[in-house]
Amino acid sequence: MSSKSVLIERVWSQDCSLWSQDTFEQQNISHRLGWLDSSEWLLNNSNSLTEWAKKIRNKGFSRVFLIGMGGSTLAAEVLAEIFGPSSRGSSLTVLDNTHPEAITSALEHCSWSNVLFIFSSKSGTTLEVRSLVSWILENLEEQGISEPGSRCVAITDSDSPLSILANKRYFYDCLLNPDDIGGRFSALTYFAMAPAALMGLDLAALAEKSKHMTTECRKSSLDNPGYLLGEWLANNWHDGRDCLQIVIDDVFAPLFVWLEQLIAESIGKKGIGILPLNNSTPAAKSNRLAQVIIGLSSNHKFWEELDVSSEIPRKIIKLNEKEDVSGEFFRWEFAIAIAGALLEINVFNEPDVIASKEITEQILTNNETSRDDPYLPLDSFSSFLADASTNSYLAVLAYFPPEPALYDILDAFAEEVRDSFKLPVVINTGPRYLHSTGQLHKGGPPTGIFLFVRVSPRQELDIFREDYSFADLNQAQAFGDSVVLKNRDCPVFSIEIPELSDLWIRRFRDVLREILLP
Repeated sequence: MSSKSVLIERVWSQDCSLWSQDTFEQQNISHRLGWLDSSEWLLNNSNSLTEWAKKIRNKGFSRVFLIGMGGSTLAAEVLAEIFGPSSRGSSLTVLDNTHPEAITSALEHCSWSNVLFIFSSKSGTTLEVRSLVSWILENLEEQGISEPGSRCVAITDSDSPLSILANKRYFYDCLLNPDDIGGRFSALTYFAMAPAALMGLDLAALAEKSKHMTTECRKSSLDNPGYLLGEWLANNWHDGRDCLQIVIDDVFAPLFVWLEQLIAESIGKKGIGILPLNNSTPAAKSNRLAQVIIGLSSNHKFWEELDVSSEIPRKIIKLNEKEDVSGEFFRWEFAIAIAGALLEINVFNEPDVIASKEITEQILTNNETSRDDPYLPLDSFSSFLADASTNSYLAVLAYFPPEPALYDILDAFAEEVRDSFKLPVVINTGPRYLHSTGQLHKGGPPTGIFLFVRVSPRQELDIFREDYSFADLNQAQAFGDSVVLKNRDCPVFSIEIPELSDLWIRRFRDVLREILLP
């Protein structure tokens, strides 16, 4: 048996030493490998989940708000944007932003009487989820609903604080996910599939596609799509190609956000990292770049428009129908496990994510306002870009509500940076990125330049039984991450927009132009 086939066998036998030689780490990894059986889990649970969702819809819940962070919501968001609700399903809105305006804009124009709230957190301790549970339950009570928990569902691990709260507050249901599956490897479990069932998606079809890919990933190395992708990722990194552009056609474009967090958070540690880039011009030098192309096989226009003359290493993935996305969930999970083994990285932990969380909680608990300003003067921004090393990148970290005009401005700004300074640029929304790409920023190679963009909240939104508001929380999360990045000797800059108005949006565009001037 070849060494490659032995590696595949060791993954399937759950040999934790593939990812770490440390005994304590191996124990933790042993509780994170249940995803290998997640396709089988979905096959066994698809019918019962479908029936569960029908009962909920029959109670009049036509809208679902999914509240969580990172891996707890991203796969469900992908399915919602690729498929949308069926004619018999409920609409799904993901709320993963602590900015007060993001919360109120999501909820103010809908009748809460037909809304089901799903709170998703593997640990059950996620600060953002904990705060939103408290706020929503209090608001349901203020609306005169005698049993607010009856409008809520929890998805979490057994015996977690969230499961205990769900029992105490008489939630409609508490779905206990398999404990041995980490958040970003949970796409084929309750975290994504319960919302998918509520949207009326065909879980049986999704289960069959994921099961087929699982079977393919048991094959020898020559025919194993997951192994071949993982080996290709690792080999490209060894060749100095630390930027992965993921070019996806419109049908599957929402898949990028899930792939971004899986790759960045799993590989970005111990000074190693792969920077995921989207369809935009990558700007990374060709010797840093590899490409994955994902598209519907029948989308001839998409394939015909590709630059076939490129010498950049390229992996082609053709999918036959939308339901194949569930197979991609498993293919990429398996590939990342393989890549991590080859790079000698524990892909199942997130050691640097906790740093920002701890400083955020310190700021909120102690009401700290005396920390040194971590930001460099904006008039030095362009010089940092001009003097950046050849393996640098710019990350724009956006702490504001989902305002399209602001993102359009940031997209144009990113393109100008790419054109003028030949640097790859990523735009990550906070605090969501803290649970995904934030691990790469802090645990990967120290080559990032960081620009925080914050919109000052116009309202506070008090959190029941807490001494801080959502405005405090959102600002503390941005500031806390800034401090951690500065402590890592990364250049950190900040722009604060006083309010979300046409005047200040125009002014923001001008500020971005000014800071690019030499």
